[in-house]
Amino acid sequence: MTDGITIIGNTNIDVVVADTRDLPEPGTERVVSSVSLRLGGSAGNFAVRCAGLDFPTTLVSRVGDDASVMVLEAELRLPSLEARLLRTPGEPSGITVAVEAPGRDRAFISSLGAMASMTPDDITEDMLSSRYVALAGYFLLPGMRGPASAELFGRAGLSGARTVLDTGWPPEGWTPATRQEVLSALALVDIFLPNDDELHGLMDDGNTERAARRLSVTTNTLVAVKMGARGAGLASPDGGWSAQPAARVDVVDSTGAGDGFNAAFLVSAARGAVWPDALASGVGYATEMVATAPERRAAVVLPTATLS
Repeated sequence: MTDGITIIGNTNIDVVVADTRDLPEPGTERVVSSVSLRLGGSAGNFAVRCAGLDFPTTLVSRVGDDASVMVLEAELRLPSLEARLLRTPGEPSGITVAVEAPGRDRAFISSLGAMASMTPDDITEDMLSSRYVALAGYFLLPGMRGPASAELFGRAGLSGARTVLDTGWPPEGWTPATRQEVLSALALVDIFLPNDDELHGLMDDGNTERAARRLSVTTNTLVAVKMGARGAGLASPDGGWSAQPAARVDVVDSTGAGDGFNAAFLVSAARGAVWPDALASGVGYATEMVATAPERRAAVVLPTATLS
């Protein structure tokens, strides 16, 4: 096993539309303050943040053979990052439109493209030889859901890796079948990284601490839950709970903050921080991210108090 992390999942171009609370009336047009193209996808953003912290990172994503792949390759050409973009001839790459407006959560519209055909067969044994093996963007990868995720995590566990899951929000909503699917997947997961809305949906419980404790004890999984401006909380299988508040800052852009938390939390732990200190590191890093313009985020570093 080597040090570092392998992140498997969705990488695509995001089209980010600013200052939009709703769509214009049919047949009309609206001018917004900006429309920008960015690297997107939970896995892609997670990998960039890990590599930005100088942590050896392998990213594995399935893409199409369109022009967007050249943009992705350019964005992923970073020290400490090996991007394995698996091309699918004749298929488009996935793409997401993210709609933002002050005072409200972002909303997303996604086309899966080639990522819909990703399966555990795409993952070779050398990709599983890292300290961590993470599956990100679970619900946008139909070929990696259910028994496929169990196969992946089972192989990763046999290789000695610690397994990590970040599901995102299910397009079908938190149906009873979806809840059971995720709970079954967590049987082979060491670390689960939901946000509070996802946790509430999964557990059908709006109390974050109670839901996280119950989930961690039931599944024997460490649960690090992202709570936005309230910080983050950590539930352990022994029933323990710790919370880390976030400092108040002027938010410039919240896109990718959850992926930044994931990266800082795991990298800090890999470098010797105990889990509560890693939680504090994740919150501090994500808080600094949201207060920093995207083009300047490469300068954001781990809080020094949690470094080994």
